[in-house]
Formats: sequence, structure tokens, C-alpha cells
Amino acid sequence: MSRIKPTSAMIANIVALLCFVAAMAVASVYDLQISRALSDGDSFFAQFFAVFGEYPAYLVLPVAGVIISYNYDLFTSVGARAAVRVVGAALSVGGWIFFGFQGTKLTEVPHLAGFAIVFGVLLGALGLWLGSLIEREKMHRLFKFAVFAVAFTLVSVVVMQVMKHIWCRMRYRDMLKAGSEDGFTPWYKIMLGRDQVEGFDYTSFPSGHTSSAAHIFLLAALCDIIPSWRKKGVRVAVNAVCVVFTVVVALSRIVANAHFLSDVLVGGYLTYLIYLALKKVFFGKGKYNFAIAEGIGGEE
Repeated sequence: MSRIKPTSAMIANIVALLCFVAAMAVASVYDLQISRALSDGDSFFAQFFAVFGEYPAYLVLPVAGVIISYNYDLFTSVGARAAVRVVGAALSVGGWIFFGFQGTKLTEVPHLAGFAIVFGVLLGALGLWLGSLIEREKMHRLFKFAVFAVAFTLVSVVVMQVMKHIWCRMRYRDMLKAGSEDGFTPWYKIMLGRDQVEGFDYTSFPSGHTSSAAHIFLLAALCDIIPSWRKKGVRVAVNAVCVVFTVVVALSRIVANAHFLSDVLVGGYLTYLIYLALKKVFFGKGKYNFAIAEGIGGEE
């Protein structure tokens, strides 16, 4: 019977799992104490990553939309081609509008809805124009990745939001605002249906910002798609950047009084698991390109 030879990716994922379990054990006991010790919501570090930490998730729809729009020629039907172009353009413009409306900003924006629409239309148009300058072969190579990225984002958002509204965990900053820590609950205690005080936020668990930051792992998927990224050194560097960025954003959310340690651990790690699962679904057999039209987008 042949033995399964562990790969570097398998070893890295096992180490990540062990680190997650150990950190969750610590969080189960010291969640509140860690937040007390790191609390500094007015720090530049906390405010900077409150804005930029969620960018990896918000950029998925605008960028993927452009890629999808310019892959209309993978299809032979006139109707399918038109649908792909429209859906791609709508994802790009709509993604930017959502970014402008929902994304954390450096300063308060007046007339938010109007700003978001103008912001989305202008950046969406710019993105679609820039997409026209990219070689079609490169767009073909990225088509399946773009669909995977959109699916990953949608699944992650749904899972995070459902969990937030089941756990109903109070944020540490609201406890500071209330002047009492009586509202604290450990991560393993579900508080669905709890009494909520108006003006306070009960969506602490898991961390949406950390989940958004973990979308940066989409860059790691490109290491299997872009030829120049397939070198071992590039893979290691890209994965290291993804891990460091996610960890730094997670830490910033604790410092900002927005989340507890367990919140950011589950937000980041669960999103990473969703990434791995969907990557297996989309690319499990090593098929990273998409081919419908003969001779276009085929495997290497």
C-alpha cells in the first residue's frame, strides 16, 4: 500500500490548523483580557486597517467583472456573448458602487448614495477601458479564476453574516461605551434571540474585516494560473504576504476594540477554509483554464 507523500502545502495547512486550535484555546479563556490589554481604538494602526483591511474583498467584484466581460468570445451563441458582457460590466460597476456605499472610508461622505453611484460608474468605466488594453489570451487564462473569486466572495459573505446574526455577540467597543462588561459572552455561547440595546452592535463574531482581509489569498490561487508565478520562490513570497496581511488586519481589529481574538481567528481561518474548499471544487483536477470554444482557453 503506497503512502501519501506530504506536500509543502499540506504541511503548511496542518501547521495553520494547529496554530488556530491553540489560539482558540487561549481565546476561550482570555478573550476579554486580551482586548483590555490591546485596546487603543484611536491609534493610527487601528484606523488605517479599518479602512484598507477590507479592500481585498471589495476589489473582487470590480476586477472579476472586467475579466468576465472580456471573455465573451469563449461562447459561440450571440445571446450568451451578450449576456457575459452585460453580467461582467454589471459586476464591475455594481461592485464599485457597493464599495463606495458600504466600504469604510477615511472621512464621512455626504450624500452617500449619490457618491456611491458616481464613484461606481466612473471607476467601473475606467476598469472596463483598462480591460480592453489587456491581451485576450491573458483574459482567457483568468476567466475561470474570476468566476471562482466571485463564488468565494459570495459564499464567504453569506456564511459570515449568518453566523453574526446567530451568535449575536456584543462588541468590546460597545461595552466600553456602556461602561460595563456585563454584555460579554464567550465565543462558544450562542446568543440568538438575546435582548439587545438600541445603538449597540451585536455582530462581533466572527470578524467581517478579517474575513475580507483573508480574500487576499486569491493571489495565492494565481500562482497556479500565471506562468511566471509558478516558481517556488514566488509561491512562498505570495503566501507569506497573504498570511502577514491577514494577521496584521486581525490584530488591528482587536486594537480597534471592534473584535475579540476569537472573532478574528474564526473570521480569518473559516474564510481560508472556504477558499480551500472552493479552490478544490473549481480546480481540483488541475484544470485552471476554461474552454468552451474550440482552441480557446484550453489546458496546457
